[in-house]
Amino acid sequence: MNSVYGSKPAFKWTAAFLLVFLVASLIPCAGRSAAAEETSSSTVEQVVLDPGFGYRSIWETLANELYKSSPVTAYLPTRLPDSGQLYYGISSRLTQEGYAIQLFTTDKVLAAASSLPGTASPARKPGDVLMEASAGAAQSSFPHGDTLLLAKNGWAMYADSAAAGTENRKRQLVQAFSQAAKFATPLSADSKGIINVSGTGSSAVYSAYWSYGGKTGYTLVSHTTLTDFVSVLYSFRPVINLLNQADVVLLPLGMELNWQLGRTSAFLPRENKRIVLSSAPILVSGNPYFPLKDAIAFIQGHMQTVPSENAVYFSENGYYNQLKLNLKTGQVFKGSQKIATIKVRRQNGVTLLPLNFLHEYLGLTFSYNSAAKAGKIQYSTWFTNNRPLKGSSATLSVSVLGTGNFSYESSRIGSFGSYSYQQSKPPQGYNGRKYSIYQVSIPLLPGENEFVYRDSITGRIINSIPVNSALTAADIPFRYSGLPYYDSLTLNPKLTSSDGTDWPAGYAETSSYVDLSGVIQGSGKGISSLRLTLRPVNGRESKAVSFPVAKDGHFSYRIKPDKGKGSYTVTLYNPPRSVPLADLAAIVSFTIVVK
Repeated sequence: MNSVYGSKPAFKWTAAFLLVFLVASLIPCAGRSAAAEETSSSTVEQVVLDPGFGYRSIWETLANELYKSSPVTAYLPTRLPDSGQLYYGISSRLTQEGYAIQLFTTDKVLAAASSLPGTASPARKPGDVLMEASAGAAQSSFPHGDTLLLAKNGWAMYADSAAAGTENRKRQLVQAFSQAAKFATPLSADSKGIINVSGTGSSAVYSAYWSYGGKTGYTLVSHTTLTDFVSVLYSFRPVINLLNQADVVLLPLGMELNWQLGRTSAFLPRENKRIVLSSAPILVSGNPYFPLKDAIAFIQGHMQTVPSENAVYFSENGYYNQLKLNLKTGQVFKGSQKIATIKVRRQNGVTLLPLNFLHEYLGLTFSYNSAAKAGKIQYSTWFTNNRPLKGSSATLSVSVLGTGNFSYESSRIGSFGSYSYQQSKPPQGYNGRKYSIYQVSIPLLPGENEFVYRDSITGRIINSIPVNSALTAADIPFRYSGLPYYDSLTLNPKLTSSDGTDWPAGYAETSSYVDLSGVIQGSGKGISSLRLTLRPVNGRESKAVSFPVAKDGHFSYRIKPDKGKGSYTVTLYNPPRSVPLADLAAIVSFTIVVK
């Protein structure tokens, strides 16, 4: 298990110092959280499969059937081999010990139900078959060539005499499989297997066989290129309910669109669907130009033309990263700042922009093959789903299956600009180099709460999940930092609001102010002052104010928040120069809500 800490650089060190200790003290050992236990007894199973094959994918119908009916845990690829602009077709059947699947090309789109086991599929020539995948009882051996190319991480890579006919070809194969062994999922440490290459050129066949624990054997046979074979093999994931592994699923979802110069027809491979572009892509001085309208639709963004300004406004989903393009001058603005000047092309009333601009400012990646006069654009977004969250105490523990790159916070408390989590091993079939189960915690307050998580790179909110809880003020404790300097220090704090209400713990509501009082005992004897800060939800922590402590240890201070209604986190700190290597070292924090 690994503990990981991250922070956003815009916040002060003192805030990060505080949160690391406050939040770290709330994180339990890795395992199923209270929310997981609460929903596991539900009579209706909420099923979430890997989005690579379980969400708007050509595999989706078959994946759901294999989840229900396969006698063994099925594995499917989350990437597809190149179809050469043809549609994909899938045929499948269940066997006594597993299943068998063929992926092939066809010149017409087939119904999704045609991929189900036992469904009649159209006749096809051997050259139409792209790959075959199967599962069954584990085998003691698998046919392979005589030349051992590489043995690594429990995997052996072989080639026959034709495939390993030249030293250059052998080096190419060794390099490809050596790189795959570092990161590819079936090639991970919890699987053992064999890869075999037979034949050469267009007749080459790439095969892989692997097993987890020697019980079930999985096979992939590819009739495509080496690059496609490695990419597909790399992408195999188990067909399991990910919500049986974690409370929240947060995985990257890649989208792809294949296009050709001079043609308005484009292909979405993962959805096995053709679309019509508003204008055909063109080439200008060697640079591919793509219709802006279709690029924005592809990333599910927003676009609006304003004729009076001779301009078009466009952004990513949720109006994030909004840009303004002057159609006459080619100047691009973000807010009031000019960020670029580009050459705009108009074709039949449609605006086309260079793909390298869309890559730099909207995150689209693209490739272009000049010989084929064809290319692809790709975009990555987040896929997320969750089971209901329920909190029974002042701290909610949440497990997240993902690849990292997220931060989290409570909707009531906000973020200190720092976050921490503990990592544990992901489900079998998910490579631990990329995936983890993250255990995180947030504080809860009486009333409505939400678990909020963001993209840690952009700061954009990915999702907010309501938390079902019935907490009272008595359930919210004073949260001590746990710093060793204060091991035997006691404060006996008490909160009293402006209407005279004495609050039972570390939470108070008021319409004006709250009086803090207490008495320092234990190792705190001799402390002559304390410091205090306030921080509104997602706001900045105020400057520390100092107030005196009487010789007998008694102290009191009137807290009057000045940022309006809402929740405030109040933190008590040490006197100046009283803790080694730390100016502000948090002692305890609590919450005030101004109504």
